[in-house]
Amino acid sequence: MQKLTEGMLLYHGSYTEISAIDLKYSKRTLDFGKGFYLTSSYEQALNYIPSAVKKNIRWRKLPADFKVEDGCISVFRFHPTPELLVHYFETADLDWLHFISANRDDSLFQSLLKEYSSYDIIGGKVADDSTAATLNSYITGEYGNPGSERADNFTISQLLPERLTDQFCFRTEVSIGTLEFVGSERYGDVYQSDFR
Repeated sequence: MQKLTEGMLLYHGSYTEISAIDLKYSKRTLDFGKGFYLTSSYEQALNYIPSAVKKNIRWRKLPADFKVEDGCISVFRFHPTPELLVHYFETADLDWLHFISANRDDSLFQSLLKEYSSYDIIGGKVADDSTAATLNSYITGEYGNPGSERADNFTISQLLPERLTDQFCFRTEVSIGTLEFVGSERYGDVYQSDFR
């Protein structure tokens, strides 16, 4: 698991540039809960843009004729502060699986939501669209009761955790204050990037 370091570039793929982060627009049911999500992988952020555009068209937040090419990668530079509380899930293990499950369905593993509530940033492997079906099957009990050894082991094996890239959830205003907006790039202009 890559750790955040001073000056590190982080990327956010979306249908629009995000230069000023407002946590009130974040969703609670994402992997690490409510927050602003970034990755150290330019390619991961780039690959997320078509999905973000399609979802927002489906949810009628964008017009039906919005073009994927107009999506953006927003780029931020990280500047840590001493008071920042950061937790890293080093691998896609049972703690990671249970915490993601708790954020997606708050009837599961409720103690974990409380345990991690004080962290400003949580980092770990991303559970992306390619893993969503497996996670949903786990959460709904298709592999056995969530938290059972059988269901846990089967789910982790299906996720192929060694193939997953990273994500960082900036959960508090303190953490948002550590991000310097560097610029953005249209999806359609990606191969002329200075940020890769």
